[in-house]
Amino acid sequence: MIDRQLSSIELVERDADFIKRWLVDTTTLIEQHVHPEGPPDMLCITAIAVSGNYCRAIFELLRLNHHMPVKALLRVLCELSSKLAWCLVTPKDRGKSKDSSVDKKILQWEKNSLFKKLNIMEEFRYIVPEEQRQQLEKSIEDTKRRIRQIHCSPMPRTIEIFYKLSKSWRAGVYTRGYLQFNDSVHIDLGTLASTISKQGDQININLDTAEDLTQLSGYCVSFMYQIIYLVRSNFGWDTNQLSDDLHTLSADHSPALQNGLQLTDYHRSIFGKPDEN
Repeated sequence: MIDRQLSSIELVERDADFIKRWLVDTTTLIEQHVHPEGPPDMLCITAIAVSGNYCRAIFELLRLNHHMPVKALLRVLCELSSKLAWCLVTPKDRGKSKDSSVDKKILQWEKNSLFKKLNIMEEFRYIVPEEQRQQLEKSIEDTKRRIRQIHCSPMPRTIEIFYKLSKSWRAGVYTRGYLQFNDSVHIDLGTLASTISKQGDQININLDTAEDLTQLSGYCVSFMYQIIYLVRSNFGWDTNQLSDDLHTLSADHSPALQNGLQLTDYHRSIFGKPDEN
């Protein structure tokens, strides 16, 4: 328990320290016990590595008070945590093995990524320089060939993933952790206009938004907690200390950590029994 009120930057640094410990502990377990045998293992290992890299960038930007770039990175972490949860959820069909279900969902994710890649390449096929066109056409054909080899439907759209998880995800994480960061990912006229303020005849341009640093830091804690909890649970490792830490941090981060706390029971339920929506 904290004996005095911490400043905003002290809270941010405390969050960074907790996440660093979570990552170090989990990475150590991976190095000691995991010998990747298939796509699910690789998914979990790479999710920890990539999310940790994004997390370190977020805290560097928070220390510099760069809110909008932080929000853009938080949207990425939110989407990653959601897709990871969707992949690792135990199937409702008890007669179906969890590993085969995760393998299929990873293939669906790959197919979805390939379709996005194909759409981009086909948009640019007629405007690339002549010397690059042959290589582009080869990449298009290779991508189409790989798509034909994946005999399943693509991953659902992001909004559909939230609906396939639980009420806590679609009511809390989607609205608080996904929609509210759109303005920093898809910068439009509304985003630009929001940076302008007027005092009399003077027009001021605000270089950043005015979110509370500790709330942005809290969202990072929440998303990283979800990712690390999912990975540790998937490998059968202890998560009690992780959850205890989240409760310790939550006193200073309402509502940013509220969803992380709500999802704790959900995360515990999805490993070993079906999700009940």
